[in-house]
Amino acid sequence: MNAGRARWVAFTTMVAIAAASACGRGAGTPAERRVAPSREFDFGAHRIQVTAPTNWETLDQGNQKRFRNGEFEIVLEALRPWTSLRPEPSTAPARDLDELFNRGLATLGHDDRREVKERRTVTIDGREAVDIETWSRLDHTNPQRILLVNADGDLLALHTVRMANEESLKAFDSIRHSLHFVSARR
Repeated sequence: MNAGRARWVAFTTMVAIAAASACGRGAGTPAERRVAPSREFDFGAHRIQVTAPTNWETLDQGNQKRFRNGEFEIVLEALRPWTSLRPEPSTAPARDLDELFNRGLATLGHDDRREVKERRTVTIDGREAVDIETWSRLDHTNPQRILLVNADGDLLALHTVRMANEESLKAFDSIRHSLHFVSARR
């Protein structure tokens, strides 16, 4: 190998090493790079901390917080107190947890075209909640997930928009498990 070619190989090797070193500087381990930072959102009287899944963008739209990845979307929102939600036919507060959750489903547009596939009572950060999976009543397709959390009489809803796929269902579970009530201002 001639001297000029040897210098060129040495130079390009040094540039490649420097570039690789600069790319990794301060980035941490691969596991640390994958952890998304958590964000805090205000929902009326409640302040909630949530961690968005990797590669999902977070949009704060006031009463709704949207998590999007391409055409897939998950919404976290506070449903208004029941006295103002559905003034017709009744403004009475919900008598029990089931009625509260059924009203929440109705508010989110759950109707006779959808069927509850599975409903589990869970606890989210010390609060009663129900995790619901629905699908089309007609052909058992178009799965959707809904989590309704009783937050001291207010209702917090986390739900998929449109049809959910495996990736959006994993993201839903990730968001669900990250929910943390930081404070309640009353």
